[in-house]
Amino acid sequence: MKKILFVLCLMVHNATAQPAKTAKIAPYQGKPAIYVNNQPISPHFYALTHVYGGRWSWEERPSRNLANFCEAGIQLYQVDLYLEDIWYKNTQKLDIKKAQKQIQGVLDVCPDANIVIRIHVNAPFWWNETHREECAAFADGPLDTRRYGPPFNMEDGDVGRPLRASLASQKWRTEAGQQLKNFCAKIAKTKQGKSIIGLHISGGIYGEWHNWGFIDHDPDTSPAMTRYFQQWLTNKYKTDNALQTAWKSTLYKLSTATVPDTTERNFTADGIFRDPEKEQRVIDYFIAQQEVVVEDIEYFCKIAKTNWGRPLIIGVFYGYFHSTFSRQATGGHIMVERILNCPDIDYLAAPQSYWDNSRKIGGSGLSRGIVESTLLHGKLWLDELDNGNLQTNRARDFVRSDELLDTNYAQVLRRSTALPLMRGIGLWYYDFGPQRNAGWWDSPLYMTRIKEDIAFFNNQFNQPYRSVADVLYVYDQDNFYYLKSKKTPISTAIPDKGVEEAMRTGVVGDHIYLFDIERVNLANYKAIVFVNCFMMTQKQKQFIHEKVAKEGRTIVWNYLPAYTDGIHNDLKNVSDLTGIQLYLLPDDQKRNIVTSCGIYSFDKGLQPAAAIADTLSIQGIGSLADGHRDMVIARKVMPTHTAVMATMPIQGTELFRSILREAGCHVYNEQNDFVFAHSNLILLHTATGGIRKIFLKNGKVIEITLKRAETVILDSETGEQLLGST
Repeated sequence: MKKILFVLCLMVHNATAQPAKTAKIAPYQGKPAIYVNNQPISPHFYALTHVYGGRWSWEERPSRNLANFCEAGIQLYQVDLYLEDIWYKNTQKLDIKKAQKQIQGVLDVCPDANIVIRIHVNAPFWWNETHREECAAFADGPLDTRRYGPPFNMEDGDVGRPLRASLASQKWRTEAGQQLKNFCAKIAKTKQGKSIIGLHISGGIYGEWHNWGFIDHDPDTSPAMTRYFQQWLTNKYKTDNALQTAWKSTLYKLSTATVPDTTERNFTADGIFRDPEKEQRVIDYFIAQQEVVVEDIEYFCKIAKTNWGRPLIIGVFYGYFHSTFSRQATGGHIMVERILNCPDIDYLAAPQSYWDNSRKIGGSGLSRGIVESTLLHGKLWLDELDNGNLQTNRARDFVRSDELLDTNYAQVLRRSTALPLMRGIGLWYYDFGPQRNAGWWDSPLYMTRIKEDIAFFNNQFNQPYRSVADVLYVYDQDNFYYLKSKKTPISTAIPDKGVEEAMRTGVVGDHIYLFDIERVNLANYKAIVFVNCFMMTQKQKQFIHEKVAKEGRTIVWNYLPAYTDGIHNDLKNVSDLTGIQLYLLPDDQKRNIVTSCGIYSFDKGLQPAAAIADTLSIQGIGSLADGHRDMVIARKVMPTHTAVMATMPIQGTELFRSILREAGCHVYNEQNDFVFAHSNLILLHTATGGIRKIFLKNGKVIEITLKRAETVILDSETGEQLLGST
């Protein structure tokens, strides 16, 4: 008996004496990587869900799924925890027992797990009830009267008009910040805390730092946001006279300025554009609303970074570009440059694109963020892989049996895993499945594939990271302040539909923000596509003239680049930038564009709309299908570069491919499958299957027969299949 007690005591002592882990993000083989105790780890995570029935690690089903992924080789884990779970009413003390139990549940099945806690700093529901004056209000209607808390999940109701602390509430920020500080001080010193390597700081809708209700509603008219807006205006304008001059109105003073109502927000004076000479009041509000969210993020991340007591990684959901529901100004992530420059943030994250054609079989599975910009700033990007819901409607083009359903989804899963890891970023499997009485990946077929992928990419992780992209896609967020914050003919046609079609050309691209264009080696690219850069500063335009539109490369101008500079809207700005003369089309009507690759359309409402006035040295590519045949897409060869001007945004994979091939870009595959290449690998994902010719960059052509709904990975030099279905 004494011997048994001695062994038990020794085990407890060893567990307690185990040194606490440290973590950081640092370069590894040319890409940012997670280091734990100074050892780099391939950035594969498994994450439990936030929903009841699957969120607590010690319960039977979550425990089984944790064990599955541990056996598959996963070393990194994420679990959710809310202030609601540990901060009780009528006390300022935290009860961290539940937090310890959440961590211990992971360690019980995977003793050497490296754990990131997704800590939600939203105020508890009782706090919101107690401090209604600090809660968000909405310009388009009253608060919901629904019930909050169990049996509803913590985040149910976020997209309505919920009773939630305003993201501008200084009282919430201060009190929640103190509780985050308390949490760090307490949990870091526990036995379980020694296994924590990071905190993912979450707030706003679903913890993703969107303003409450932003998809369908208009936040935030609360006293807290009104006070913040007035102070923000005071900092910017200093005097009432300056404010009134900017707003072209004597109705407001710095001390009496109100938040714009729904009518003001929905109005745009210049077609789909706001006119900064007439609508600065609404533009100012959206900038202030974006800034308060960024200040929240910076505030909480700094607390976490400086109060843990040892090095750990801090991450946030931010930098969403694709699939933001045509509501970027209202609740998107416009100030991404500031977040990328924040020293207290180590990684950014987002679910993969929700655009249906991106997510389903045959799609690219594209990240919602602009990945290469994140890497340029030394930050890691992590995709949240939450597409297990495709198991309920997955592969609907091929649904015939349960076995086929499973096989087809397994190919989507492989594509969604392979793409981020080939791009030099990482991912986590986010398991909503337990709300459906099982884990999303709790199947021998899925776990076999996941285990194969983990082994393959653990080895690939050690290979040098090298882009082979021929085209650079350039995006902008600031232009959303000057665009209608609701659905327009281009609000999904460019960032979602058009970009997804470009991903199917067989041409490989890198993706950056306009503010990072000076950071890249432009010599690597044969074509540069300005996807949505409708707002440009004079400095940016000058850099493009002096450095980008050079060396014989092709510049693709999509819609109206530089149409606004934030002071004036003018078509002349576009002509001055592109060197191509344009004229406005007067009629607000549906536009049908005819090209050699087919016909596509834009609905009525695309204003301003323009056509190309140049006739000399212009090669027509697309024109309007009307009696006048106005030219809207053309190529012009200039002394320093070739310009492709598309006053109607480019649509269609074949048209994109034609333009990029003419620019000299390498086409790996011409069958509209998704192809991505990086370093020594080629990823090929198809919906239709069949015989494919793959054109390698070394001149070799290989032929491969693919099944319907298949994902394969090839060696980029030999064409040998390295990973694929069997």
